[in-house]
Amino acid sequence: MLTRRDLGLAAGGLVVLPGLARPALAQRAGGNLVMAQQAQPPTLDAQVTTAQAARNISLHLYETLYARDEAGNPVPDLAEGVDISPDGLTYRFALREARFHNGKPMTSADAKASLLRYGRVGGSAFIMQPVDAIDTPDARTVVVRMKAPSPGFIAGISSPRAPCAIMPEEEAGKDANKNEAIGTGPYRFVEYRPDSHVQLTRFGDYVQNRAYQGMDGFAGRKVPNVENITIRFVAEGGARTAGLQAGEMHILEAIAVPAAERLRSDASLKMHEMMPWSFQTLMLNLAQPPMDNPAFRRALQAALDLEEIMAISTDGLYRMTHGWQHPGTTYFAGDAGKQMYNINNKDRAKALLKEANYKGEEIVLLGDSSFKNHNDTIVTAAEQLRGIGINVRVNITDWPTAFSQRTQRSGWHVWALMLGIEPYEGPYGVVGFFSGHAPVQHVRDEVIEDCQRRLTTGLKEEERKQAVVDFQKRMYDEAIAIKCGDVGIVQATRAQVRDYKPYRIPRMWGVSLG
Repeated sequence: MLTRRDLGLAAGGLVVLPGLARPALAQRAGGNLVMAQQAQPPTLDAQVTTAQAARNISLHLYETLYARDEAGNPVPDLAEGVDISPDGLTYRFALREARFHNGKPMTSADAKASLLRYGRVGGSAFIMQPVDAIDTPDARTVVVRMKAPSPGFIAGISSPRAPCAIMPEEEAGKDANKNEAIGTGPYRFVEYRPDSHVQLTRFGDYVQNRAYQGMDGFAGRKVPNVENITIRFVAEGGARTAGLQAGEMHILEAIAVPAAERLRSDASLKMHEMMPWSFQTLMLNLAQPPMDNPAFRRALQAALDLEEIMAISTDGLYRMTHGWQHPGTTYFAGDAGKQMYNINNKDRAKALLKEANYKGEEIVLLGDSSFKNHNDTIVTAAEQLRGIGINVRVNITDWPTAFSQRTQRSGWHVWALMLGIEPYEGPYGVVGFFSGHAPVQHVRDEVIEDCQRRLTTGLKEEERKQAVVDFQKRMYDEAIAIKCGDVGIVQATRAQVRDYKPYRIPRMWGVSLG
């Protein structure tokens, strides 16, 4: 049976074996914990959405066959492990014991149905395209048979981006957004009140993964110490900070950088900085003229002062990096496209506008008020584009509305998005964001489609690395989207929150209230 080292899928180079994980400290159970996040989720169907606001909730409710460890490497979660045939066409998963929130034991039938559903409705459904058939020879074994070798399959099903959540077979038979929120996770769903909160409670029959001794990313041994969790939606940063200071909130998904600096000396609070957290991007709608013209897109690419955008939108917690993978990771694509990053040349931009025969058509910049980075990126970019003569209209909505609007082929040209989970997990989600049946830019690019194919089928690591280099070069050459830079964040907790470890979501298993 393959270990994480055998899979060769490490994202950051650190390998932590389950048997060597840090033991969990003895903790007092009980209490009511309040976490505040910036936005409400567009849905609680974990498989469907890539939204961080949903992931913060769903990964307490659901688990996956494989998950990511603290360093971003794929590791077993609901599976005990996987045997992969020498030809790469057969994956045999042995399942560990687990129980759903409705009391039903998890079986291979549930895992099969969940995988098949993901192929129909999943936010990264392309990961299931290579699958030919799924067999269940017994209640604890799932066999996935491939049409062709797919080296990225384990990376795909372990991704937390739009998690390949395992749910009861009867729920997996339902359409997108029609299923009940029933998983195997350490907490179960109680209620969702839009514009207010989600309530979770400790799952008393949760089956801990005893292959681990402590927390380990989205896998590990999850100990639900806190009895009840309230996840509040608080869009205004000042209100979140005030709530933390007053003791009304215990954990903040993010705190504004100036507030974090001001409160570092407050002994009742703790600040947890993470860099990098995400890419700050400007996504472009290639289906909406004049964005269908490469010369017009290159004019935007040339006009923008990306460092000004980053400095304003992040309050100074950023780094200027061109790569569509993080430096130091396996798939970092070197200097590909670097000469087209942060050009900041207004004369060149105006010449490209003339080449594009731009006639003053209105360009809609879409942002949201839920995330300061998104709002400030759009407002700053708008002023810069007006400076070269582009007719700009800014449309700032709430996050669910903006997220929904960007799925339409009309009504917007530029959309601000912090792309966080995809670069953390490696190249598959990033390249997949711009390829497949629903690319973010709304128009398939055949070069990027070929990069995605080579990335997901190449048996040699060098072949897959070259696919990422070619993808990054194409992104810059054709100005498919604009990467502004890397964003850092600060998470914050009350000092009474014990054993909190910052990660891709605020993990509320393993912590206790003092």
